[in-house]
Amino acid sequence: MFGMTISRTYKKQFTTFLIFLSAFGLAPAVAHAIPQVITITPTSVSPVIDPGGTYKGSFQVLDQGSSSYKFLAYPTPYRVSGEDYTPEFTFLPTAPDAGSWLNFSVPGGYIKPGQSVTINYTISVPQNTLPGGYYAAAFAETQIAAKTNGVTLNERVGELFYIQVAGPVVKKGSLLSWSSGILQKPPLTSALRIQDNGSIHFPTQITYVIKDIFGHPKYTLNTDKELLPQTIRRITLPWNKSPSIGLFKVTGTVKFLGQEKTMPTKWVLVMSSAVRLITLALMLIVLVFLVVIRPRYLSKRRAKEPKKG
Repeated sequence: MFGMTISRTYKKQFTTFLIFLSAFGLAPAVAHAIPQVITITPTSVSPVIDPGGTYKGSFQVLDQGSSSYKFLAYPTPYRVSGEDYTPEFTFLPTAPDAGSWLNFSVPGGYIKPGQSVTINYTISVPQNTLPGGYYAAAFAETQIAAKTNGVTLNERVGELFYIQVAGPVVKKGSLLSWSSGILQKPPLTSALRIQDNGSIHFPTQITYVIKDIFGHPKYTLNTDKELLPQTIRRITLPWNKSPSIGLFKVTGTVKFLGQEKTMPTKWVLVMSSAVRLITLALMLIVLVFLVVIRPRYLSKRRAKEPKKG
């Protein structure tokens, strides 16, 4: 592979994880070790548009690296697959292509370090579009490829469009499960599964709290997640700095669609692999003492005791 240029299809697969982080606002849209550091802002927008109506907006492409480059701006459809919400940017024949509703003022530009370029866009919703949620993405992709370890890569970042076509919609969702294993290795991790079985997306606010056995808070996480219609999303909640050993109480709340649900408290024992090995070794030592050494000692002691009578 060294010295080869990665195809456009492979580049999209290669950068999916980066795009996912950027689009959901979970991390800066940065490809490390590449001098062309391209970012985009905002990372998402949620317009409400009438059928047959239009919406105008803009986003900025920023060069936070050390070199100048050309970039290409283009729209795509957006959807997710699986409960882990793997992002997909391909067209489904059974669904409207919301990416085709976007029209950019320019197809790209030239950008220098520390500068930004503004791209204006218009979203045009077809006249007979049914009310509900429709989803697209806008990408900015470098056109002067950077080489990393001899492999040529283009970097790209994206903005998500959560488009609501105005009209009667069904807003319906439920908390399906809340789990946190009783015995875990670090990091301590819990998980929620939330379902959106309506016709429109909705945000979910999660507060995740971990306390020690005395009730003292050890870790708190507040996070927002977006749910897409007719999907189930599994949300993992890790405590990345959890200790090698400890007993903790895990709880929290989930808010969506005007509901607030308190997650039942769960007890979790955290033990690293090293701690488990030490514990197992100590248990074996105690077992050998109780089963082998102690009976022999007692037997010898009885043998030395003088017989009565």
